[in-house]
Amino acid sequence: MTHAEIPYRVVLKISSIHGKGCYAGEPIPGGAFIIEYSGELIEAEEAYRREADPDRTGIYTFWAGDDWAIDGYREGNDARFINHSCTPNCDYRIADRRVLIHAAHDIAEGEELTIDYSFSPEGERISCCCGSPGCRGQINSVGEPD
Repeated sequence: MTHAEIPYRVVLKISSIHGKGCYAGEPIPGGAFIIEYSGELIEAEEAYRREADPDRTGIYTFWAGDDWAIDGYREGNDARFINHSCTPNCDYRIADRRVLIHAAHDIAEGEELTIDYSFSPEGERISCCCGSPGCRGQINSVGEPD
């Protein structure tokens, strides 16, 4: 998907949550499609290998079903900078091995776009930095905050 096909403008800025963030460049109505998470489509085994690679500076794999993931590390677009929040303003839909980001509610211009990463509860617990009133203290999907 090219920038011309993105229906709403997004901009990258420094985030108070983590590193770079993806922000609404204009008001976005609730339910609207914002951007597709793009990158290299890889099978699950390769995704697990890449996620465990200690030489990578970040994890940009987004699961597009049980057997496939999209790795935005090298070939990704601005969607790879959408940070986690326990009270996100975006949700995602998986369709045909594609990950589509939509506004969960109206989003104001300049507001950081966020989704709930919902990492596996069985995996390593990762602390959350979202700072939202409903923060659960970790990015993992269930369990009590540490």
